[in-house]
Amino acid sequence: METIHTADALRLAELQKKDAAISGLKTRLAAVPRELEKLEVEFARKKASMGAAREALLDLQKRKKEKELAIAEAEEGIRKHQRELNQVKNNDAFKALLGEIERDKAAKDGLETEVLLLLDELDKAAGADSAMQAELRKAQEVRDAEAGALESSGRALAAELAAAEAERAAQAGGIEKGLLEKYETVRASRAGVAVVPVHEDPATGKLSCGGCHMALTPQKTLDVKKSDTFAVCPECRRFMYLERTIYG
Repeated sequence: METIHTADALRLAELQKKDAAISGLKTRLAAVPRELEKLEVEFARKKASMGAAREALLDLQKRKKEKELAIAEAEEGIRKHQRELNQVKNNDAFKALLGEIERDKAAKDGLETEVLLLLDELDKAAGADSAMQAELRKAQEVRDAEAGALESSGRALAAELAAAEAERAAQAGGIEKGLLEKYETVRASRAGVAVVPVHEDPATGKLSCGGCHMALTPQKTLDVKKSDTFAVCPECRRFMYLERTIYG
């Protein structure tokens, strides 16, 4: 089978173009869920990085609470020792209690100083957290908008694909069955491309296969120039045609 002469040459060439368009639509449609997943992964990454500011704020709040509880304990210790002062009779015990009170007061003063420093850190951390939360909300808005656009595009592509496949079925129905079967066999083994226009070198006029780029022999050149004829490429077995012959 070196040439195929058929009245369906133009129909088959058009079917190949339709199949190429359908393949492109399928590729674009398949990319939509991957793009949506990429959006989610990127948003999750931003959310995790921004969560560090919230963790820092919560840690400072926890430390402040712990200091305040320690201050309350020191104050309670002072009050307790002061009550005990009125009950002791021994001078050594009295001095010991005074020492305890001074230690509690010193501890309280130190803790209060630490709380003041923590308050300064808390103000900064709260500001950073607020900024990060605002940035996260903005990132979420962008993510939602882009996801919405992708989903809308996916629906449009799915509808376009369904229409194209219906048109393809109608086109294929008008082609002789044996020729269509040969086309499908070659297309399955050649990455979806069974029918190709030959390439004509503008400088030399020499022709080559539009699929594998093999140069056409003089006989193949004559064959491909015949009306309603496909020349079969001896290398890739694709059906070759000359644009001006098929569409002229």
